[in-house]
Amino acid sequence: MLRFEDLRVRDRQPLDRDFFNRRFRLIAETISQIDAELATVNGATNRLVALGLARVNEVLGPALAQAQAAAESGFLVATSTSPLTLTVGLETTLTVDDTPARPLFAPTPYVILSRQDDEALDHWAALRVQDYDRANGGLAFVVVAIHGALGEIEHADWVISASAGLAVSILEAAVEVEATLILAQDAATTAQSAATTAEQIIANGPVSSVNGKTGLVSLTMADIPNLVSAIGAKADSNHGHAIAQISNLQTTLTSLQNQITIFDGGAY
Repeated sequence: MLRFEDLRVRDRQPLDRDFFNRRFRLIAETISQIDAELATVNGATNRLVALGLARVNEVLGPALAQAQAAAESGFLVATSTSPLTLTVGLETTLTVDDTPARPLFAPTPYVILSRQDDEALDHWAALRVQDYDRANGGLAFVVVAIHGALGEIEHADWVISASAGLAVSILEAAVEVEATLILAQDAATTAQSAATTAEQIIANGPVSSVNGKTGLVSLTMADIPNLVSAIGAKADSNHGHAIAQISNLQTTLTSLQNQITIFDGGAY
């Protein structure tokens, strides 16, 4: 390093060629040394910038690619190739595919399960989420409702969509409606069975008089005491549905009336 003492001029010192050359040489060497140090600093700065950019690319690059891929496929949506045959009440687990969407997928308490097939857009199932493991993609759930033909055979092209809060109320209402329909079907079956039994009794019972009528007897449903009210009470007591609420029951009973003809012998 150049020092001031190296350049100090003393009294009566001759100002000859050596005087200047020695000082100029020291100055030149110092400048060269500074240039070398600057080059080193510039090199270190360039390496630091390159390292920083590499780190940014390593960290932000995949994250940006992941976000872009997720944006293209839709947020809050994931896919699964787990083979499943769905039934209402089924408790099981499917695996969310290991795609960029999986780390971003956050299932809501209820999700909608549909298929990737464009012809199956009207077929879906409502699932109540029990647990989700983002690391391995395991989604545990119970099937609460099925719409369309989704549960008839096994499928493995699932699309899982998070559901908004409004959909929860809709799904719960759908479950209640489905349960009511099942009860109504059971009530109709019970009433149909009762009507069939009544028809068999009338057809197999030889009578000479019916409800006080003799001779050629033409019966109506009203001539058979309490038949309609008994069948209606049977449906009400088992299922809470009035007879008029059971599809086609009144029509069936009316057709039975038209099948009743003449009876002989015995008493009824």
